[in-house]
Amino acid sequence: MFNSKYVLLSVLIILILFTGCDENPFDPNNWNTTSKDGFELKWRVSGSDLEVELEGPSSGWVAVGFGGSYLMHDANIIIGYVSGSSAHIRDDFGIDSNTHESDSNLQGGEQNVSDKSGSESSGNTEIRFTTPLDSGDLWDVALTEGQSYNIVFICGEDGADDFTSDYKTITSTSITL
Repeated sequence: MFNSKYVLLSVLIILILFTGCDENPFDPNNWNTTSKDGFELKWRVSGSDLEVELEGPSSGWVAVGFGGSYLMHDANIIIGYVSGSSAHIRDDFGIDSNTHESDSNLQGGEQNVSDKSGSESSGNTEIRFTTPLDSGDLWDVALTEGQSYNIVFICGEDGADDFTSDYKTITSTSITL
């Protein structure tokens, strides 16, 4: 049996610890969220970076594109898949509305994604990553907190654990950072 004084003391200590923090990691209000057609995007600005969680309706690859003019066209696309216990995530650029290419394969481009992780569950893939708001990369869209951007969600067929197979779903919306 437990002593109610110890439970109350534990709760008070936890409250005091988190009251002194700038950001409570248990507060769901720290993340912005949007959903569309089976995709869920969570994001938050952290200093000069954008932290992102994307879940999509595929056991293959999933992707999100920021700031494109039409679907993938001109978008900064982050694409990823999970194979076994490893997440593979890449920084791409939307060549046209239906085609993307790794920034590393484009002149002057580089990979600007960090803190990469992911998981698969119940036929969905989730990728998590951090990207600079403004990487300085010619192929990345510079993002500004408080501004609205077109967003494209894309996913491959179930089991498509690669960066190059055709997509099965593509949809778009907009968000404000």
